[in-house]
Amino acid sequence: MEEPRRQGPSGAAALASHGRRADIGANVQSLLCTILQNRGTRINPMGPVMSNASFSPDRATAVVLVLHIVAMFGGFMVLGPAFDFPEVLRYPAPERFAIFAQNQSVIRPTYWVLTMTGMTQILISVLLFHAIRAQSQLAATLSLIFGTLAGFCQALGFGRWVILIPYFVAEAADPEKAQMAAMLEGAFNHYAGILVGEHLANICWGVWLATICVAFLNATNLNRPLALFGIALAPLLFLLAGEQVGVSGDILDPLVDFGFPLLAVWHVLLAAQLWSRNGATDFSNLGRGAWIAGGLVAAGMITPALA
Repeated sequence: MEEPRRQGPSGAAALASHGRRADIGANVQSLLCTILQNRGTRINPMGPVMSNASFSPDRATAVVLVLHIVAMFGGFMVLGPAFDFPEVLRYPAPERFAIFAQNQSVIRPTYWVLTMTGMTQILISVLLFHAIRAQSQLAATLSLIFGTLAGFCQALGFGRWVILIPYFVAEAADPEKAQMAAMLEGAFNHYAGILVGEHLANICWGVWLATICVAFLNATNLNRPLALFGIALAPLLFLLAGEQVGVSGDILDPLVDFGFPLLAVWHVLLAAQLWSRNGATDFSNLGRGAWIAGGLVAAGMITPALA
């Protein structure tokens, strides 16, 4: 006799089995929802996991802005007494080597931090480009390009003190190599330092500052005086680029003493605006208290230069 063919589960049994699996899946999803909610994240049952964190890209950008400007100005303040900065850049190479060798344990780490501010400048350019939320604007695109170039030029200019100059200083300790080391250091100082790190970096920095402020004016409700303040500071950076082609230091020194603290205040006030927006559609109003605080910070930075 032919063996009876085995029959599969009945329709009712199959439905029951499917129902049990669905119940298990629902229970697992419910458990995951509970766990993720307790960890500050919520899950959308109909879609992917969604973040409920309050630290938005706006606030990340604000933190980077403040760290960038603190690292930059802090580095300059350290180099002043330790390396006679910025006058040391115009000293003869042997004298510069001697000062560098004497305080190398302070100078090299400080220049490394300043080199990293070139990287943070690039990061800021990218983050602000997306913070504008109008990437099709020409001004926004130009700000991304020139902000990135400014950061690269700054990193190249500062970075030579971390890697290249210590090599020249070591070679100059040998009397037979001292003259060659001084000549090569002078060539790199004029190219990587004066041309790239100062002249081109300041031009790109000025274009970035102007274009990012124009983009904010056109595409957002960022505090209008803050954007105009940034545009007004941009020519300062163009003037600084003129030092390398003959503009007198007597003209530029007061501009540096007054203008750079104001540039620092602009960064901090922009960070405050981004922190308060925190991913929302519009910026909040920048109150009078913020401007007063910014003025006091600038005054505190300018006062030592007047002493």
